[in-house]
Amino acid sequence: MKGSTPNVISRIHWAGLKLSGIALSCLAFGLTPAVAHAGNCVKIDEERDSLTPEERSSARTLFEDVLSQEHQEVGRDNCTDTWTLYHVRLGESVNAVVQSSRGTRRDRVNKLEDLPGLYSQMVRSLLAGTQMTSESNAVNRKNVTETQNQTQRVRADAIWYAKLGYGATTAGGFHSGPQFGFGRRWELDRIGIDLAFFNFLMYQSSDGFKGLSAGWVELGADYFFDAYGNNSPYLGAGLSLGSHSIPGSGGNFDGSGLQVKGTLGYEMFRASTIRLLVQFDAILPMYRLARKSTDLLGAEATAHTYAPNLMLALGLGWGSSSD
Repeated sequence: MKGSTPNVISRIHWAGLKLSGIALSCLAFGLTPAVAHAGNCVKIDEERDSLTPEERSSARTLFEDVLSQEHQEVGRDNCTDTWTLYHVRLGESVNAVVQSSRGTRRDRVNKLEDLPGLYSQMVRSLLAGTQMTSESNAVNRKNVTETQNQTQRVRADAIWYAKLGYGATTAGGFHSGPQFGFGRRWELDRIGIDLAFFNFLMYQSSDGFKGLSAGWVELGADYFFDAYGNNSPYLGAGLSLGSHSIPGSGGNFDGSGLQVKGTLGYEMFRASTIRLLVQFDAILPMYRLARKSTDLLGAEATAHTYAPNLMLALGLGWGSSSD
C-alpha cells in the first residue's frame, strides 16, 4: 500500500495537468477568432491628406468612435475591413473622402468641428448602402452639419416679358384680331417656370372690336431643348383662368373657366439680360361658351360652341441673368 501511494498521486497530478492543458487549449481556441477578426481598422492616407499630424490622429480616433457607435467592432491589427480616410483643406473648408470595401463617400464641411457629423453620415450611408442625401437615413438629428444648415440653391434667370401678336378662334365662325400679354419667367438651363397675366385677344371686325378672349392668369412650365445654347427652341404646357365673349350672328357667345395651354417657342439671347421670343400658343378651354336668344314667340333658346384660341406672338424679355 505504501508503494502504491506515490503512483496514485502521480496519476492524479498527471490528470490535472491534462485537464489544465485542455482548458488552456479551449481558451486559446476561443480567443483565436477574436484576434483573427479584430474588426474594422481606420487608416489615414497621408500622401493625400492635408491635415496636420495632430489633426490626423484626432480624425482617426473620431472616425473609430463613429464606427463603434454604429455597433461595428474596431481594432488596429488583423483587420477584416479597412476604412481609408483623407482630407483636402481649401481655405477654412475641408473635403473628406472615405473608402472601404463597401464603397466611397465624399463631402465637404465648412470647418473641422463639423467632421464628426460628416463621419457619422458617411458611415451610416456606407453601412446601409444608400447615397448621402438630406432625405436618406444617413442624416439624423444628431449629425446635421453647419454646412447643411446653410442651404444653397442654384440661381435662376428672372425675366419679365411682354408680347404682341395675332390670334384667332373658330367659335361661332372664324374670328381674329391682335393679341398682347405680359408675364414673368424663371429659367434654369433646361427648365423654366412661366407666370403670365393679362393676355388678351381682341376680335376685330370692319367697324371695330366686337369681342374679347382673356387669359387673366396663367401658370406653366417650359422645356428648353438646348440647355446651354444662347438660342433654344422650347415646349411649354400650363393652365390658365380665362373668359371669352365672342361675336355671333345672334349675339355673343360667353363663358369663363379653366383652360389648358400648349406652347411652342424659340428664345434668343439666353446668355444675356435681354431676350427675344417667338411663341405659338394653343389655348383649349375646359368648358363651352353659351349664347341665349329669344325667338319671335318669346321662347328662350341656348346655343353652345367651343372656343379654342390659336396665337402667334413676338415677345421681348428683360431682367437678371444667373452668374
